[in-house]
Amino acid sequence: MLRAEEDSELAGSTMTRGSRSTPRSTWSSSAVIHTQLTPTSLPTPTPDARRPPCSFPMPPPSADDIHDTVPNDSSPNDPPQPSKPHAPPDVQEHLQSSLSDMERSGGLAGWFATKFLSAGDWIERELDERRQTIGGIDNLFLLLTDATDFNPVCACMYTLKGKLSLVDLRHAVSRLQYKYPKYCQRVTSVGRKFHGVRFEDDPDFDINNHVSTVRLPEPAGKRELDDLMGQFIARDWDLTKPLWEMVLVENYNDEEGAECAIISRGHHTLADGQGFVISQLYMTSYHEELMQAMSKGASFMREHRRARIVPSKVHPLLRPLDRFANPAHHVFLAPLIHLSLLSLFWTAYAWTFGFSLVLSAYQASIQMLMFALTCWRVDMLTGSQAPYTSTRVKSREFSRSKTVSLDDVRLCQQAFSGKWPGSAVNEPGGRSKVGHVTVNDVMCAVVADVCGEEVERRIRREKEPGIRGTVKAALRRVLPSPIGFFIPISIRRPGDFSMRNLSTASLVYLHPSPPPSPRTAPAQALHSHIHAARSSLSLLKHSLLPTFFFYLTQLTAGQAPVLWPLPFLMVKGSWNVAREWVIMPLVNGVMQSFAVLLTNVPGPAKKRVTLEGVEVLTWTALPPQSGKGTVGMGIISYANGLCISIAADRVPSPEGEGVARRICERFERRFEEYVAVAREVVRTQKQQQQLKAGAGEDELKTEGRGDVEMRYQLVDRTRRGA
Repeated sequence: MLRAEEDSELAGSTMTRGSRSTPRSTWSSSAVIHTQLTPTSLPTPTPDARRPPCSFPMPPPSADDIHDTVPNDSSPNDPPQPSKPHAPPDVQEHLQSSLSDMERSGGLAGWFATKFLSAGDWIERELDERRQTIGGIDNLFLLLTDATDFNPVCACMYTLKGKLSLVDLRHAVSRLQYKYPKYCQRVTSVGRKFHGVRFEDDPDFDINNHVSTVRLPEPAGKRELDDLMGQFIARDWDLTKPLWEMVLVENYNDEEGAECAIISRGHHTLADGQGFVISQLYMTSYHEELMQAMSKGASFMREHRRARIVPSKVHPLLRPLDRFANPAHHVFLAPLIHLSLLSLFWTAYAWTFGFSLVLSAYQASIQMLMFALTCWRVDMLTGSQAPYTSTRVKSREFSRSKTVSLDDVRLCQQAFSGKWPGSAVNEPGGRSKVGHVTVNDVMCAVVADVCGEEVERRIRREKEPGIRGTVKAALRRVLPSPIGFFIPISIRRPGDFSMRNLSTASLVYLHPSPPPSPRTAPAQALHSHIHAARSSLSLLKHSLLPTFFFYLTQLTAGQAPVLWPLPFLMVKGSWNVAREWVIMPLVNGVMQSFAVLLTNVPGPAKKRVTLEGVEVLTWTALPPQSGKGTVGMGIISYANGLCISIAADRVPSPEGEGVARRICERFERRFEEYVAVAREVVRTQKQQQQLKAGAGEDELKTEGRGDVEMRYQLVDRTRRGA
């Protein structure tokens, strides 16, 4: 499947029939269905009389150019493997010639030869077309767009410290076209029932249709750029052209010193979020470091699977065995060591797989229960839109938060890791051996609090009318009402640079922090809240259910879309009543069964990057929204900082408008509260350690060891309770 999809990206649209010398008939593909969509109005791009034609020299190939292929599992030092044709050429030609002779001879044998050759031609064409078909997850977004009001857009935004010209931006885009051919390809065969969609080169590709300039209205600051981004991501797609756009905002400025900005978007069929971000970062100075990091990860995994590592890389305590692991010096002992390491790796893998099966069953039961309790009474963050009858608003709003320091996030990790607040402060690197919390754990806990506050605000100001609103308000007091987060999960192998959808997803239900209580110290409340988020996310990470659904969708929605989600239920036609009255409402209901689509996007973490020599000040990435009323949220790390970006429906009401900006402002305030409590926990813990170290000997002389130990135990119990 992976190799077939790789071929689909590199192959063109020409279909060949094989090596028969006498063609029998001309094969024509099924009708290609193109959909022309009307875009939402944007500010008119600035005409540029000096705009060069859409032809610019492609950069020469470099050593790391891979042309959007999936690396195999071979090492660079492995000898090349000879190709294995399906049949020797002489046998194939001899069989072809014999059947052609039988066909010309006529009679019953000639009739059978004709049918056999026709069947062979059909099989060859079918296999060739199947190899070029995109994956089921890629095609899934086209199917959802056809059945719902879903707009599968991934977006990025750069602000730059300096001016960037349109010519420079086109030069940067030229690297994308050379590295990732999908930027010059369009989708074909959209809407076929038993064949998936294919990418083929666009014969009318014009860079001017995809890269343009625009000027913001004054004062051309952050609010004006956010409004432009909201309009940009709301535009519909023209499936007759390559599925991406990029706009250079020439007059943007802000307090950080930015002088221009770039916004870009890509259709989710073009790539998943990670693939799109990788391709976008390839334009910047970060591309060499990115390629090296991903290639290093692929090499690391390959060496572990094949036990081509020294024992100390498995565990530092095995370092004494390193000198015996060289086959050149220890002919008999070295193979035994590597065989033991190989057995250890696959034994651990088997145990992990079995443990994941158990967690998968547990996650399935939890998710089915929570889904049944919440899917029909979800409290959205945006303003009220009738859930199943009215049309979804077309307008979108966008906002991004200020950048917070990753050092502050690490401070929260140090303060709230371990069994109680502060227990990891004196651990090496601030990392607790038990109960260590990650950056994602901390950020998801903060985001859950922020979303909970926004939901409470909307409920107070906008009471839902009718029996449905009354029932929801009553059940909210007796049933759990967590915030549903739909979180994408990447299953992309290390070293895979391809623009494909190699992601699955799963639901996670997170509860906001409980209201402050005089009986519970703030540190203990935040510690419990973060570890509750950690438990939910850990269950998600180790479950195999998302991976199972990924491959099931790859098989059905990719090769035979008519089978997804059930046979013939998504087929258009006046006869298909089930599609209009059962399946489409059901799919819409599932896409509205949660409030937030949340993803984390790791970027260049250490330093800022440049684009055509101009420094990139900030960088944000945004996932698509899901159903009506949902929010798309991206958590992005860049240059030792972290921020969030929000996309939401722009509902024309006092309660509905401005939700993206309010969420970002609440995030900034709530995170500062986390950092303030974390600083106090770390400071208190260090003071207690200094007290123990400095006063211990003097107290032992005057009081006795037993009394001092009892006092320290009392301090520990108090700290655990606080």
